[in-house]
Amino acid sequence: MQSPCRTDKQQRDQRILDLLRSLVRINTEHTAPEPGAPYGKGCAVALDLALAECERRGFAVTRLDERIGWAEIGKKGPLAAFPVHLDVVPASGGKGWSHDPYAAEVVDGVLYGRGCMDNKVGAAVMIELIDALAQELDAGGRELPCRLRIIFGTDEETGMADLAAYVAAGCEQPTLGFVPDASFPAVRGEKARLHLVCACDLLDGCDDLRFIGGTAANVVPDSARAELACGRVLEASGRPAHGSTPEKGENAIAKLVTRLVAEGVGGVGLAALDRLLCRDLHGTAARIDVPDDTFGHTSLNLGVLNIEGGRARMELDVRFGLGIDAEEVVSRLGKALGDAWSVEVAMAKPAHLVPEDDPCLQALLAAYRRVADDAEPPSVMAGGTYASYLPALVAFGPKLPGTHTGAHGIDEHVSLANISRATDVYEEALRAIVALAE
Repeated sequence: MQSPCRTDKQQRDQRILDLLRSLVRINTEHTAPEPGAPYGKGCAVALDLALAECERRGFAVTRLDERIGWAEIGKKGPLAAFPVHLDVVPASGGKGWSHDPYAAEVVDGVLYGRGCMDNKVGAAVMIELIDALAQELDAGGRELPCRLRIIFGTDEETGMADLAAYVAAGCEQPTLGFVPDASFPAVRGEKARLHLVCACDLLDGCDDLRFIGGTAANVVPDSARAELACGRVLEASGRPAHGSTPEKGENAIAKLVTRLVAEGVGGVGLAALDRLLCRDLHGTAARIDVPDDTFGHTSLNLGVLNIEGGRARMELDVRFGLGIDAEEVVSRLGKALGDAWSVEVAMAKPAHLVPEDDPCLQALLAAYRRVADDAEPPSVMAGGTYASYLPALVAFGPKLPGTHTGAHGIDEHVSLANISRATDVYEEALRAIVALAE
């Protein structure tokens, strides 16, 4: 016979799974704006669902311009916040997937679906845990010593304009909390990031070339196609990965550009792109790789390239540390590309670094170690989370060490056992944060 504690945990995990599957079934890839849906209908539907679920559980709910919303429990003390995002990167229409990316299938104890790990699991877990903690304290006649706020964003994957609007509107900055959108044990630092859109009205030697590749700046492209004037078609396949770690993928655009140049196609214009953007992952040829002791080398992902009638447009994801600033990156890249190219900043995010001795970080690490028995130190990463706009916060889970989830790639997935384990860590961490506020 199972103990009540075990049964309670099973019920907790089932409620989380049910909510998570409901969120994953909503396609929250960005689409054309609609009234009340600045990032597309799917994002608006998911935000409505999350806030309605919180309101049903007794949270106080607030919205800002339909871009972002938050749900809060507690009436006094410092603000502890837990930002999550409901939007996702494109699933390429399910191409290459063995499971429908928006069916939220569970097979052999594994949940498949775009966003199941990045980042809808964080939303489902935090709703359940904060609700449960509030009920527990209320039943014991105790009042929360702080306010617990879940922030639901819908533009994290394409620029974080949602959280930037939160900050610009003067919304309260948290002094405690974490962003459940990375890995354990904790990520205390994040590289600066630039999403750059580069355009050229006449790319020398490419008048008769049509080139299509990539879906987003921050995704390593897994396919590219070139159509030549003679009617010949060339294609390349790659391996998708998060744009912050291009070394984990295989860039189909870079492969096809290099092949075309080797065959004498595209003239000096395409050869320049090959030399500057396709030969390494650090931007060495463009002189934007200025490594530092904390964050290491710059990373460069050529995520989108389109050429037609001599006109070219590309999107780059550049991540860098403390050795160079955003203005210098743009200046050096512009000089390397030449006067024919314009370089526009679609999104800029500063570097983020929380001191190792920060009390909240230390409390989170202690909570993780009590559950996981893992003494690894916190890390830094090239990836970006909402922590970049909230200086007091670090990224904390939900990815467990040694696991693979395919986030931003094909067959994104997470095992139910890993969700349960991460939830155990978050439950302990939430109690640690409340204890800090007392």
